[in-house]
Amino acid sequence: MDLIVKNGNILTMEEANTKAEALAVQFGRISKIGKTAEIERLATSTSAVIDLRGQTVLPGFIDTHNHFCLFALLIDQVDCRPTAGCLTGVDVIETLRARAARTPPGKWVMGWGYAPYLLDDRMEIHRADLDRASTEHPICLVHVSVHEAVFNSRGLEELGITEDTPDPPGGKILRDSGRIPNGVLSESAFMGPLFFDTPSIYSEVMAEYDCDERVEMMIRCAARFHRLGIVGAHDPFVDAPTLHTYQAAAKSGRFPFRVYAYILNKWADPLVAAGIQRGFGSDWIKVGAIKVFLDGGMSSRTAAVFEPYVVEGGGTGILNYDQDGINQEIERFDRAGYQISVHAQGDRALDLLLRAFERVMTKGNPLRHHIVHAGNLAPNQIEQVRSLGVNIVSQANFFSLLGDGFIEAFGPRRSQELYRFRTFLERGIRLALSSDCPVADPNPLIGLRDAVRRKTPSERDIGVSESITVEQALALYTREAAYISFEEADRGTIEEGKLADFIVLDKDPSAVPPAEIPGCQVKMTVLNGKIVFED
Repeated sequence: MDLIVKNGNILTMEEANTKAEALAVQFGRISKIGKTAEIERLATSTSAVIDLRGQTVLPGFIDTHNHFCLFALLIDQVDCRPTAGCLTGVDVIETLRARAARTPPGKWVMGWGYAPYLLDDRMEIHRADLDRASTEHPICLVHVSVHEAVFNSRGLEELGITEDTPDPPGGKILRDSGRIPNGVLSESAFMGPLFFDTPSIYSEVMAEYDCDERVEMMIRCAARFHRLGIVGAHDPFVDAPTLHTYQAAAKSGRFPFRVYAYILNKWADPLVAAGIQRGFGSDWIKVGAIKVFLDGGMSSRTAAVFEPYVVEGGGTGILNYDQDGINQEIERFDRAGYQISVHAQGDRALDLLLRAFERVMTKGNPLRHHIVHAGNLAPNQIEQVRSLGVNIVSQANFFSLLGDGFIEAFGPRRSQELYRFRTFLERGIRLALSSDCPVADPNPLIGLRDAVRRKTPSERDIGVSESITVEQALALYTREAAYISFEEADRGTIEEGKLADFIVLDKDPSAVPPAEIPGCQVKMTVLNGKIVFED
């Protein structure tokens, strides 16, 4: 045997909740599981033997909605989150000013992680504020939701946005009382320039790195996730250059990380024309679902809802497609045999989406189509999801980051009906948890805690009747996560014959008070039978 792990508390995460003490690994897969005494007998003179002394083993965490490549780039940019020291609007501006001073004039300065409700002074940052950081550099300050951004005057000039520029379909250019753009762009008004235009801001910033530097960026990001016990992610925003970078990283032999790459529907025509189907690739980099953005985000008040938001200005959000449009997109990719992943948050968007799914899903859900987020599903819509067999990928860690913003947007009553995880599981709906990094911290232990506690940053309850158990939440980051990508035969549980992707924690998350779960330490991450992180 290549590796023997003994004297542990092994939580296999099989549906029967079986436990074991030891396991043996050979050729990158789990060869045997059982009692310490029987596994020890399998050791040879060349076996590596790890004595866990009672520590806990779990399958490696799989993040089913993680903008890995974008996060890898952003952590090289300007972190404007409170956790990075930006507690007020002035802090954000000064941090951007400091980066601009080190950046050649004319080059983009990109900040991320900002939201007014996360700041102590709740400052709404606009164009004029960012002009104080620099007028020689275009500045893009990305909202924590990644559904909105603020630009300075030079940035708006680079985008060609003036007072005469109309709102694009599915987007909004916010303006002051004199109809002059105030720098805030929402949804397609921001996502087009950032991601979809040629060239895009994203491509321009990424082009400042050569191929080797981009690969190193991916390797650094993977190492960061290994420390959190994450062995793989579903990246929902992969274009051709990003896929090439992933492949180059895997080819380097220094990127032990499993990526399930989602291709945006706007970029999918060459994939369909070439006949490249889901699952194409290797054990490390696979083509996954087709991604569709239907509406906005709840924290940016752009998710499409029936009942207006209760905050000042209200509104019912933004839709990127009408009923005919989303029908066409769902039918096009379903008929071509592709798995479809649709970002839909508000009940108005979910209503359109479920109608579109009903038209094509007449024989269950063999392609495992799923809804990402599904935060505002109404009771009748939950029943539709159950009857259709649609899967859900959602985020518990939003509660401790964005929960106060949800209550502010939806009010004290409606906010208690968001993200109904317990109801989903009781109705037999397949659910997986994720982080939506960089929107939220990628640490799965935070997601575990928040799925159980459902507390906002100010410690207010948010739908505690929808709390789930630690054991249920663990399954949603492991067994159920593997199901979403058709990999349940190889990953997600600790079973003989499966890939040896597992982690060691100093404590059992199910045996500590829920508030203390993030305090559990990842002591080791093993991927394909090899130790990729050890504390």
